[in-house]
Amino acid sequence: MNSAIEAYRAAGEETRLRILRLLRQAPGELCVCEVVYVLEKPQYAVSKSLTVLRKAGLVEERRDGKFMKYKLRSSPFNDKVFESLDAIPATAVNYKGDSRRLAKRLALRETLGCADFCK
Repeated sequence: MNSAIEAYRAAGEETRLRILRLLRQAPGELCVCEVVYVLEKPQYAVSKSLTVLRKAGLVEERRDGKFMKYKLRSSPFNDKVFESLDAIPATAVNYKGDSRRLAKRLALRETLGCADFCK
């Protein structure tokens, strides 16, 4: 299948679109538990969405001990897809709440790492 079609199919679902927006906003990687916290979705649903995004080549994963970390996978095509996310208004759907919860979690990172946060 064409990789561009796979990428658009992967991004074309609300949870996956929200994950891409989070990763676009985050400075570096996000642990899966952080994504679960921000989206307020069950871990299995977030993991399934991240797997679809990874298989479509939109995100990269890295194991850090027992934690999985995710970031956007840069490429000329992907970068254009990610830039288009910026055009979605922050007030659309759940994005405003997502941004607020992401900021809250990132502020806690220095004092509460994944080992403590992801229990």
